[in-house]
Amino acid sequence: MAATDAAATSAAASARGEALPSTSTSTSTSSASGGSISWFDSWYPVAFVKDLDKAKPHRVVLLGIPMVVWWDKNAGAWRVLEDVCPHRLVPLSEGRITPSGLLECGYHGWAFSGDGKCEVIPQQGKSDTPRACATGYHCAVRQGLLFVLPKPLPPALRPSGGANEELAAALAAVAEEESRIPLVSELDEPGGKWLSQDVWRDLPYDWSTLMENVLDSSHVPFTHHASMSNRNVIGPYDIKLTTAISEAGFSGLWKTGPRAGKLGPQSTTFVAPSFMKHRLDSKGFASLTVVYAVPMEPGRCRLINRNVLRFNNAIPEAIFGLVPAWWWHVSSHLLLEDDQIFLHLGEEETARRRAGGLGHSQVWVCYMPSQADTYVIAFQRWLARFGGGGPFGGGGLAADGAAFVEALGPRLSRKQLLDRYSQHTETCASCQQGLKQVGGVAAVARAVTVAAGAAAVFCAAVAVAAAGAAATGAGTVAAAGTAAGGGAATGAASVLSAVGSALVAAAGLVAGPYDPTGVSHMLRAAMWAVLAAAAAAGGARAEALRKLFFEGVYPPPRNLKD
Repeated sequence: MAATDAAATSAAASARGEALPSTSTSTSTSSASGGSISWFDSWYPVAFVKDLDKAKPHRVVLLGIPMVVWWDKNAGAWRVLEDVCPHRLVPLSEGRITPSGLLECGYHGWAFSGDGKCEVIPQQGKSDTPRACATGYHCAVRQGLLFVLPKPLPPALRPSGGANEELAAALAAVAEEESRIPLVSELDEPGGKWLSQDVWRDLPYDWSTLMENVLDSSHVPFTHHASMSNRNVIGPYDIKLTTAISEAGFSGLWKTGPRAGKLGPQSTTFVAPSFMKHRLDSKGFASLTVVYAVPMEPGRCRLINRNVLRFNNAIPEAIFGLVPAWWWHVSSHLLLEDDQIFLHLGEEETARRRAGGLGHSQVWVCYMPSQADTYVIAFQRWLARFGGGGPFGGGGLAADGAAFVEALGPRLSRKQLLDRYSQHTETCASCQQGLKQVGGVAAVARAVTVAAGAAAVFCAAVAVAAAGAAATGAGTVAAAGTAAGGGAATGAASVLSAVGSALVAAAGLVAGPYDPTGVSHMLRAAMWAVLAAAAAAGGARAEALRKLFFEGVYPPPRNLKD
């Protein structure tokens, strides 16, 4: 999408303090400096560290800026550079990490250290000139997440460096910057015993659409009916704000809470610009639903989701810890896809109406008369008052509406919306490992099915032959002949090849000791047939599970059950 690429270029230029190019989308990205907050001066998580592979670089996009995340073994830390080689502007993420621990461009072999310094130019040797350096960004690992501050490193921390006093001041400023990272306070409680089920996915709609959706509790019984809720159990939505809407965000309380009050009250906190937390304290457990809505490009965001639980019983706690990370990812996709089609298409219509001059603060594009919409309305007011309409100008600014609609690009098909592989699995280390494991199980199941099926046919053939020989008396004659000619048989056996002996032994293991009635061989055939059927069923289940790494299904459960 050309418009999206242009918006990404404008956003990256704005982050570096450069003049915005004169394009049709520059107005949408220039609004990033509007409002009371600075979008490029806020921290955003881009990945769970456990889902990153230290052996290769990873590409992410944040506020229109392409970035490469990679493990710097020399520093023992994750690094983030702009995903652009200064030589010919190709993506560094398409390169490799060298044995010496440098990030090497795959096009011409230029190699960079963690701060972006160019250490190797194969065509002319080492070079450390500023123009050869890649742009670095400050990152930090907190609570298992890699956070990035999307503005270039200060001059004192760049490869050219600065005087000792400048460096000390820069390091002090870095420490101060990190204190602003939005975290889940409960995870830092001493002895808190909070367990986190984590998942992420790149979604085909804007970060603001995602934030509205997760703040909206009233959609859950319907959109997620049968997958996590029930449309037949709905109570009052007595939701009220407990703080004023400010630049920092807002808080609220749902006094009755979900499931018609069966689970207790639920509190909600929105920390600007991209953090949301629901907290529910029930009798048997406490839970947090945490969402970071990470703005990537117009109409694209990364969901970082943490479902954090604390049990009052050791048994569910132990079971929770046994589930592999990739299973949480696969099972969570269903819930995300419950929303996916609604949000993608709803966002398109909302953007189209805003492009016509409507806005939440003017004519109310959406009709929201219920107290259930309290948080959504509050978020829209925050976006208009303090967020400048969003980093891409699509969150309510009518002047930017047309450019935002253009940047969204064409409507995606259902198949594209349900594409789990490109939106998650392809770049998730946990799911790549799970995919290999499940694929291995499926391959073993197929092999066992074939082998057990062949063994069943062989045993059945032996049973039929033995029964036929017994009926004609051939078995008795053969047995007598064997006893009388023992010497000759022994002599013949001595000339059997090792391969032949092995085959005979294998046949005995498969079919069992010779039974002239054929009954035991037929029982063996049935046993092998049962094993073949079980392996086939297991293989089918494994193959169905393997497909879950690639694509979702439609319609989701909400359409299938009363």
